[in-house]
Amino acid sequence: MRKVKFILLTIVIAFILLIAEIMLIRGASEYEPKLSIVFARTKIPEGALIKSDMLTEKKISAGAVHKYSVRNPDDIIGKVARVEIEEGEMVLNTKLIEAGEMEELSSVNEKSRLFSVEFDPDQVNGWRLKAGQYVDIIYIPDERDMKRNELQSQTNGADGGERYELLQGTGIPGIKRIRNVRIAALIDNNGNLVRDSNRTSLPKYISFEVDDSLDEFLAYAKDNGRLEVSVIPFQD
Repeated sequence: MRKVKFILLTIVIAFILLIAEIMLIRGASEYEPKLSIVFARTKIPEGALIKSDMLTEKKISAGAVHKYSVRNPDDIIGKVARVEIEEGEMVLNTKLIEAGEMEELSSVNEKSRLFSVEFDPDQVNGWRLKAGQYVDIIYIPDERDMKRNELQSQTNGADGGERYELLQGTGIPGIKRIRNVRIAALIDNNGNLVRDSNRTSLPKYISFEVDDSLDEFLAYAKDNGRLEVSVIPFQD
């Protein structure tokens, strides 16, 4: 009888140990370490300089960590947001650039090119502009160009002075209007991009998205008259 009790006790202990081992293995397999990752405490606008009060740290499971996530907030303070970062969003290194880092400019149409023109504030509605906005460019020729066009018109006929068919007449002799030209970027005097949320410096140049007829005209217009920007209100 004593032997039977010993066998039963051994079986019970073995069963308990087996259950404990199974639970231990299952728990170990389901365990995933947590890592401290940087998130946006507030909404960070595109072009904003990253400051410590914009960031917060959260611990999340290792499987949810993006390969470009930021582990230490000190590593990105002083950088600039390349794109808008939403409140509560995980901050990724790919969405940040170094302050003053040269950014590539792009056009909507792959066949277009970019052409920059220098302007004074009174020519561009006090710089109340942003990249992606469409504007009209108005060309006002100087006296020399008006005389040249008049002479060419007399020499070649009524159509002799219309060298740029893409332009529409304004009804005022010599003045031309180019409609719906996209602004690719606003650039300051140091060659840096100027964004709405980061007006620590004023724009100096506008980079327009143009075709290979308009860039020729703008190059000509720079030395033969004045360019003005007629603003089309920006709409999202």
